[in-house]
Amino acid sequence: MKRKLVVALFVSLLAGSAVARARSINEIPAAKEALLRIVSPKFYRTLLISPVEGWVVVRGSLMTDHLTGTKIIRSELGGAYDHLALDLANNLQIVDYTRTDMSGAPRTAFVDLLIYKIADGTMAISFAHFDEAGGNQLRYSGAAWMATRKGDKWVSIEPRQLTPHERRGPRMYTLAVEPANSARSLQGNGRPSIASMSVTGGEINATHALRAR
Repeated sequence: MKRKLVVALFVSLLAGSAVARARSINEIPAAKEALLRIVSPKFYRTLLISPVEGWVVVRGSLMTDHLTGTKIIRSELGGAYDHLALDLANNLQIVDYTRTDMSGAPRTAFVDLLIYKIADGTMAISFAHFDEAGGNQLRYSGAAWMATRKGDKWVSIEPRQLTPHERRGPRMYTLAVEPANSARSLQGNGRPSIASMSVTGGEINATHALRAR
């Protein structure tokens, strides 16, 4: 019987309620801002209160639309998810709407991988962000990379539709970064409407959607 991903995360939350309070995305720098528009509003509210089991961070330099010189700068859970985080960082496409002068020094970007325990096993979510002056004002669009672990394999939770600018693969996704007052995004020009994308990952059924601005 299929279970909604939100329900699975609540099961994880309730199971851990008797132990010490765990981290949520509230305690992870940039997570609240970066995830706000790249997962569905309902799922986002669940993430605000769901405990994060592990957190891995990769740093790299943005060259055109990809990262170079990627390196693990934070590793947890005995390094079990470091390879996955590096793969995602090396395959990530970033569409940078904030910079018109490309002749300057490369910008430093961070790719975060969050690990959650759910009823059926393990779930992972990845997002990217810039850590710089005014970085918390940047807006991100696209669809976060999400997957559940089935045995020793990751099963991606994919949006039903992609825009022409988005690249997607088992360990690949696209995010756009734009100024706070920008009306442009991976959904095209102007203010996009809420587009719910039903997705299925193994036995988990969830909504992976962009949030309207």
